[in-house]
Amino acid sequence: MPLTLDVGCGKYKRGNIGIDYSRDSDADVIADAHYLPFKDECFDKVISVAVLEHSPNPLNFLKEQYRVLKKGGELEVVTDNAQYYRWSVLQLFGVRHEDYHKDHYMIFFPKNVVRLVRRAGFTKISFQYLRFPKKMDLLIILLTRIGLLRYDSLFYRIRVTAIKQ
Repeated sequence: MPLTLDVGCGKYKRGNIGIDYSRDSDADVIADAHYLPFKDECFDKVISVAVLEHSPNPLNFLKEQYRVLKKGGELEVVTDNAQYYRWSVLQLFGVRHEDYHKDHYMIFFPKNVVRLVRRAGFTKISFQYLRFPKKMDLLIILLTRIGLLRYDSLFYRIRVTAIKQ
């Protein structure tokens, strides 16, 4: 049976083992994700959903995930999309993403996440945009068609997957 680690699981663990920094979580292990308390190459898959933007050192965060993954193991990272239209609108009014989300260190463009994942040692990297909220479909389609929104700004989050060779 594949062994999956959910880094930053919070109250919604998605794997066999969940790790989180907060004691107010459903984590099996309370620890800093920058220093995972596991042996090298012990997991088949590592996932982190909405965690990368909370990291003060995202490269080290990803290198630790690389370290605990077995060869051929899969990484899945989901993070906020800096191109999302809401962040652009807030910036027009002088509000930075970090001001809006006080616990975020940064927000990433897809190419930056891919670059970080590659620098951490991963290969076979791909990314996809995650769907915007269904209730916004009609408005977003109209704004895109009349040129007020770009296609890549429609998606709130992005998912990057990669393999450890």
